[in-house]
Amino acid sequence: MRLFRSFATALLLACSLPAPAEETDPAANWLTVYGWIQTAERLATAEQWPLALGSYLEADRQVNALAEAHPDFEPEMVNYRRGALAKTIAETEARLTTDEHEVMMKYLDFIESLELGEAQRYANEYEAAFGTLGMAKAVLDEIIEKKPEGFREAVASQYARLESSLTWLDSQINFTAMSRPGVALDESIDWGTTRFVRAADLPSSRESAALTSDLFPGGLAPEADPAPPHVAEPTPATPHRAEKDSGPIRFRMSTRQTSAPDPRESAPGASPPP
Repeated sequence: MRLFRSFATALLLACSLPAPAEETDPAANWLTVYGWIQTAERLATAEQWPLALGSYLEADRQVNALAEAHPDFEPEMVNYRRGALAKTIAETEARLTTDEHEVMMKYLDFIESLELGEAQRYANEYEAAFGTLGMAKAVLDEIIEKKPEGFREAVASQYARLESSLTWLDSQINFTAMSRPGVALDESIDWGTTRFVRAADLPSSRESAALTSDLFPGGLAPEADPAPPHVAEPTPATPHRAEKDSGPIRFRMSTRQTSAPDPRESAPGASPPP
């Protein structure tokens, strides 16, 4: 009964996982199968049974796909491996508890995302691969949280492989983005309100300069300095002529005098002025 349940579980999980990208070389498919078998054996040696079962199931799924796609490729070796995997899957499943079955299912989700992400990477779908492998890393982190003292060391090689792929994909995505040619602006579209002034638009001299609203918005035009008032040219000073040409020139002797004294007034015996 247990053996039947094991095969039923394996069949259900194998059908739920997507088929990998088709390989033209069956030898490459076989190497992938052998890699998952080695991973399962290493996890079984560390007694990480849910992770080991997930790896065995993935190897079984891929070897069955190989036998169906390439029936002429090493049929004896492929058939032997299919039988050995069926027996090992039944024995490993017998060791699992209910909680470990849940971990195994999570681990299969990780394998699914890992295989799909790697296929997208080799198909040069870098952005899609980066997103898929990021999901795989999130699932693996969730698995490690359940039993960090054991699972972290058990999946250390896979974790390192996953981080290396993410780092490489990130560099390729950034390189592709920087290599894209710049977008040329359409000169027929008015992207702003700047008006370019030609040399012919500039005034030739200050006397003919005129500020218009075409060059400056309303309220921003500087006020022109008003023209300086016309100053009459100075005329040569004409000497003041006295009303009477006769007689000596009189000077004011102090600031209290309104006019210079007449020397005839101060002379003794002089007669008063007329």
